[in-house]
Amino acid sequence: MTVRSIRVQHGTTVAAAVALAIATSSAHAAQTAASEATMESAELQEVIVTGTRQGGLQAAESPAPVQILSAEALQAAAGNPDLMSTLAQIVPSLQMQAFGFDMAGQTLMARLRGMSPNHVLVLVNGKRRHTSANIQVDAGSAFEGGANTDLNFIPVDAIDHIEVLTEGAAAQYGTDAIAGVINIILKKKTEGGTLTATTGRNFDDQGVTSDVSGNVGFGDDNWYFNATGEFHNHGHTDHTGADPRAVLQAGTFPNSNMLGLDNYPYLNHIEGDAETHSKLAMINAGVGITPDIQAYVTASYGYKDASSFENYRPPQRISYTDPVTGVTTYPFPFGFNPREGSHETDYQGTFGVKGTVDNWNWDVATSYGKDHVNEYTLDTIGNSFPIDGHPTASNFYDGFVQASQWTTTIDVNKDFDVGLAGPLNIAVGGEYRYETYIIGPGVLGAYLDGGPQSFAGLAPTDAGSHDRKNMAGYIDLAGKPIENLRVDLAGRFEHYDDFGNAEVVGHDSISPIAQDVIFQLATHASTRKSKERYLFGCCVGGGRGRPPDSRRDGGATFLMFARGFMFRRALVGTRFRCCHSLFGSGEFLLHLLVQPLFQLLL
Repeated sequence: MTVRSIRVQHGTTVAAAVALAIATSSAHAAQTAASEATMESAELQEVIVTGTRQGGLQAAESPAPVQILSAEALQAAAGNPDLMSTLAQIVPSLQMQAFGFDMAGQTLMARLRGMSPNHVLVLVNGKRRHTSANIQVDAGSAFEGGANTDLNFIPVDAIDHIEVLTEGAAAQYGTDAIAGVINIILKKKTEGGTLTATTGRNFDDQGVTSDVSGNVGFGDDNWYFNATGEFHNHGHTDHTGADPRAVLQAGTFPNSNMLGLDNYPYLNHIEGDAETHSKLAMINAGVGITPDIQAYVTASYGYKDASSFENYRPPQRISYTDPVTGVTTYPFPFGFNPREGSHETDYQGTFGVKGTVDNWNWDVATSYGKDHVNEYTLDTIGNSFPIDGHPTASNFYDGFVQASQWTTTIDVNKDFDVGLAGPLNIAVGGEYRYETYIIGPGVLGAYLDGGPQSFAGLAPTDAGSHDRKNMAGYIDLAGKPIENLRVDLAGRFEHYDDFGNAEVVGHDSISPIAQDVIFQLATHASTRKSKERYLFGCCVGGGRGRPPDSRRDGGATFLMFARGFMFRRALVGTRFRCCHSLFGSGEFLLHLLVQPLFQLLL
């Protein structure tokens, strides 16, 4: 095993390091430019598995826009070594939630193209990853209602590369892939290993972060076993600013006590990162059963302790006046800062068998994942105290939320020679998915008389167990009708037992129009049982008009890839979007181009 790197980050500037950087800047810039050019060329030649069912397709040939992120790129960007922060730095269309209030601050979400986090499908080795149980209840936030996969339960060191499909893929993967797909491909290395240690903090000495992770591989030509472990810690940060209540309400006792606090008037700590402590483990293994049949397993386990601050409570907020003596008691003469806490357990296991029979490629797999979150209100007091004056607990168990997902899939495809410029690949498949969501009540004090200050727990009337089933089938045709034109046409039908059916049609095509310049067209549309449709242009992203949901969406996207252009840099080439919203300028032209195609597809 080799030690890959030990990184140290701090806000202090080291003069010697600066001098050395200046002395070597020219050589480093030249080396970096050459390295980036080599990396971009290599990524364009990388064989991809996302956005296509056809084997052996390179990124440069893909009809769908796929950005490839290598393990080296991920490690270079992993200054804060968690997967979500890393992706946010190198995927232009991915936006990471900075922080959230209440429990939303302890499971941050990511979204693509400005759409809901729920419209991004996360895959691991091409198989669906389960979602978080912690729903974003954060009024006014762009991430409100989000409950997608928590990317930070996947250790960065376990990843070989990531393929990000940056357009809608509902026809291929399901109606929760409207904004795009993030496919995380795990390492299969059969020898050696790495060990990485990282530590750092902000310039204001907040957010102390440490991370230790390791990866090791075993195997030979017939089997592989790759394992990764990680310990990650991140401290709380506070960017709230001065609390106006500390100034406006400090004139009378007991609020006047706030004037004597060391951090006056910066008493509120609600705006900032949550404190988190995570332990992660992941394995990726496979073995050849026969020369044409292989079995594979992936499994992950994660445990996270987290806490985040609620709004500061001034001393006068909680009191009890004895009806006999008339004496008023203030249990917190200097006020208090309650916190929300959670203990979260997350795991998933996938088992599959794949092979080839008579040139048909087949893959059968089943996967089960669960996320369980125990919730707590800490450093607080029950709202029953002002009523009866009886002491209450300071820490309350608020209950739990739990989400699970069991998915079974079968996929088959084969290349046919039908006289076109290239083989026609026909892929068909089916999916069965069973999802549950469970809410468990907290202790009596967590909801009695309104529960504790800052966050009421879950009552028995809130508790319940809910489930739904989804069955889906798809067909995908991909080929080259003529030279220099590759087309992929897919259709998918889904049935949900709670709201009905969804039909999805998608089309992708790619054609080189000049040296190093490629023209790409992607269209997609979905309908639900009521047959309502809603067409969006590629630049809308939930902007003007009504944002799409998992049952109503459509889109038309024109992309031009041109290496050397600097409009927007990506590993798979530079992307220049040359379309406008269907609701803005360019509407007439796009309508003329896209509407006839949609009529043919639907």
